[in-house]
Amino acid sequence: MINKTIFLYFIAAIAATGGLLFGFDTGVINVAMPFIKKDFTVSPQLEGWIVSAVLVGGMVGPFISSLLTDSLGRKKINVLAAIVFCLGSILTAIANSAEMLLFGRFILGLAIGIVSSSVPLYIAEISPSNIRGRLVTFFQFAITIGILVSYVIGFLFAKETEGWRMMFWAGFLPAIVLLVGMFFVPESPRWLISKGRNDEAKKVLADINGASLAEDEYRRLKESFEQEKQQKAGFGELFTKKLRIPLIIGIGIFLIQQFSGINAVIYYSTTIFSMAGFDLETTSTLATVGVGVVNTLSTLVAVVFLDKLGRKPLLYTGLIGTAISLGVVAYAFYNKDSLGTDLLKVLSIGGVYVYIFFFAISLGPLGWLLISEVYPLRIRGFATSMGSFYHWFFDFWVSLSFPMLAATSLGTNGGIFMIYMGVVIVGLLFAKFIVFETKGMSLEDIEKKWK
Repeated sequence: MINKTIFLYFIAAIAATGGLLFGFDTGVINVAMPFIKKDFTVSPQLEGWIVSAVLVGGMVGPFISSLLTDSLGRKKINVLAAIVFCLGSILTAIANSAEMLLFGRFILGLAIGIVSSSVPLYIAEISPSNIRGRLVTFFQFAITIGILVSYVIGFLFAKETEGWRMMFWAGFLPAIVLLVGMFFVPESPRWLISKGRNDEAKKVLADINGASLAEDEYRRLKESFEQEKQQKAGFGELFTKKLRIPLIIGIGIFLIQQFSGINAVIYYSTTIFSMAGFDLETTSTLATVGVGVVNTLSTLVAVVFLDKLGRKPLLYTGLIGTAISLGVVAYAFYNKDSLGTDLLKVLSIGGVYVYIFFFAISLGPLGWLLISEVYPLRIRGFATSMGSFYHWFFDFWVSLSFPMLAATSLGTNGGIFMIYMGVVIVGLLFAKFIVFETKGMSLEDIEKKWK
């Protein structure tokens, strides 16, 4: 049993390397951008587009994933994403203009958009129900590690001539790990059954569950699939009345996640801390590394407790905590003239760190977990891709608007953080009336709710 468990964690870790690349390539621009602006002429609008190019690619990537995940399989689509990651890393590292850098960032975004739907789906389909939350949360944990690594790499190369190029080159290494690693993990047994490859599915189930449990699990999955074949399947089913709640969950969880301001912090924390009086090249960058550390360690809390406490208790706790911490940051900037420099620094960095903690135990992992759980198998590939699209669509508007809003009174007086806090408060209503508890339920049991 121990060997099977280790094998499952190995599979999740390899697949979650896609999450590490997701985190690295979205986070590295935070520490790289101040130095890119020294080599290229970058206006606030162009800065927003260079940051957001990944997000535009992220919106396109899920459409590629939705077209290919159900036909090629969960494994091959991740191999494709790894190749695109390699290409994007090379283009950004050798960019000789802001426009070429923008294009390279778009290519990276395509890969991120693919893995953001394919990896949680793959891990969810290969995981037993009792540890599914923990294993899918590996993806979010890997994202936070990627963000942290990008910040550390940025700090190490901050004083090097054109050090930002080395920051982008560093993303090439995990892309190779994902590319090679995917050849050593099995295909999703649920996908194999859907393609009539039953013997292969039985072998995978035996490898991950043990021979004694594999036959029963195979029969259960096969029966579920045969029932689904009796019904007409198509992407239009996602928009039918019986799947209205899963659709709302898939859109709503990412709307609240992104408009809570998380990626304003992830992409621009160096700028936020410099606005609070920290030195740009040293303390602001180091404080941003602290954001990555808090993010990574806090996600471990979610890994440990999601399957023990359940989804909704952590969601409630996280939403309340993020609302309070955003209020503290808004208060600090609104009263910066009367607080003094030292207290402004303490409240701003403390508020951001506490905000990151509560986000990382709730909204961060739950977005990817819920969209991998709540949809029927026959449209799960398409539906999770759509969930990923909503994530990038909302993320795009937050990241594009932040530098422009930060240059107005909303940025200088903390009003932008009050807007984010209002969204989080609305999220509490969403958690109470829309989200349902999936702890301990198999994917097939969840699907029965919609029948």
